[in-house]
Amino acid sequence: MDALINARLLLVFAVVMVAGCVAPKAYNVHNLDNASYSMPAKGTALISNVIDEQPSPELSGFYPLIDGLDAFAARIALIETAQYSVDLQYYLYHREETSQLLSAYLLRAAERGVRVRLLLDDLSQANLEQDLSALAVHNNVEVRLFNPLNHRRLRFLSFITDYSRVSRRMHNKSFIVDSELFITGGRNIGNAYFSGDHNSQFVDFDVLGVGPIVDKATMAFDLYWNHPLAEDINELSGSADSQDLAQLSSRLSRYVSTAFHNESPYIQRLKESTLVQTLVNGKLSMDWAEAQLYVDDPNKLLTDSRNNSTHMAPKLFAAMGEPRQRVNIISPYFIPKDKGLELIKKWREQGVAVTVLTNSLAATDVPVVHAGYADYRQQLLAMGVELWELKRNLDLAAQQPKRKGFRGSSTASLHAKSMTMDDDKIFVGSLNLDPRSFNLNTEQGLLIHSERMNRLLSRWITTEMPKYAWQLSLDEQGDIVWQDRKNQQRLTTEPDTSAWLRFKVWLMSLLPIEDVL
Repeated sequence: MDALINARLLLVFAVVMVAGCVAPKAYNVHNLDNASYSMPAKGTALISNVIDEQPSPELSGFYPLIDGLDAFAARIALIETAQYSVDLQYYLYHREETSQLLSAYLLRAAERGVRVRLLLDDLSQANLEQDLSALAVHNNVEVRLFNPLNHRRLRFLSFITDYSRVSRRMHNKSFIVDSELFITGGRNIGNAYFSGDHNSQFVDFDVLGVGPIVDKATMAFDLYWNHPLAEDINELSGSADSQDLAQLSSRLSRYVSTAFHNESPYIQRLKESTLVQTLVNGKLSMDWAEAQLYVDDPNKLLTDSRNNSTHMAPKLFAAMGEPRQRVNIISPYFIPKDKGLELIKKWREQGVAVTVLTNSLAATDVPVVHAGYADYRQQLLAMGVELWELKRNLDLAAQQPKRKGFRGSSTASLHAKSMTMDDDKIFVGSLNLDPRSFNLNTEQGLLIHSERMNRLLSRWITTEMPKYAWQLSLDEQGDIVWQDRKNQQRLTTEPDTSAWLRFKVWLMSLLPIEDVL
């Protein structure tokens, strides 16, 4: 064992020595010839085919995409009807069934003359880089990677040579078609986000928007697209050629043909999605309301994290104002820190009801973040905050028809990022309530002034959340108790976790890393 440890230490030392000889990445500002901008909206038939009549030119229309199947169906349907442009901006773009289908439809759109711009954070694109390079060979497709890592093969070396930059990522989510329709929220591109995994899924939330808000979305996309940190994929990966594109096109075509002709369980469920049926039978009923889009300045990744002049969060919370009655918070990662605790304490002293839903330790996909959150629970409960944690296993048997290849239960993880205030405001976006989202990564989101949208989420919290989450409380000794309101179960340790996992999280909580969680 000692020999193994010594060998690993030598390997780490060698890596550090090699990496230390490599200079941090230099940034090249794009030439004006490489800049491109969103196409102006042209009043296409897309709008009239999808939505009801706009009551006022000052109002934007919104449609909630809660179900994962609906969220994916909306993206495919919009790509298929696009006439001029499709712009996508995402943190993750996994090489899975849903992303392969999406890529195939993007390529089909490009073939009929639609301009496609795909902007992805570079951190997690290693296994998809060849496909993306081939896709970018098409005359109507551009792919840029944001904040690229210095080392393309041994990617982890970038965290040694240039940690202060590459540890900060573009977390934005944006999907824009013909500069007329816009989707944003918590979802990345991958099976779990669109109910495409049999064994696991994210509980997530997107919003489809039309009207003046789309103009703001296109400007935000262009800001990132033309930023020095957005680099052409073929400048990073080496140019692909027409043969690579032909091979990719052939493979994606076969993929789509096989998926639809063989009626995979996912495709079968997709065809029966609520949104698909609504579009077949009529138009979407939009909620028309005033709204603002908040976006971090991309320079946030290059400036001191203590300089909040590039941060959207202060502007967002200033616009939300002071609550009068209630605040509902849904965040996968919840680390309020002292400033957040002070704010919540003030709200509670003013009689404001505060409800928080986050992941349980069993449900979280990042245990180290749970370690940062866990120490705040007793303080929050002592203030009278209603604190809930999502269960790891959700019973979906009642929600999904029984089909071959689909199981009745799912391992779930909360991924939605939303907040309601009183009866008339709701925030939906990519922003987690943790230090990483506030200070390090770039984020974006919508503040919608809508009683209808607010009521939708508030009703779910009141009536549905108790079925899917543990409610936390303090016993007489001040220790945490987890209660299952549905099954009348009461636990005094973290539900569905092992002693080993709890020990590891406790160990992580001793590390001084809260500011980067």
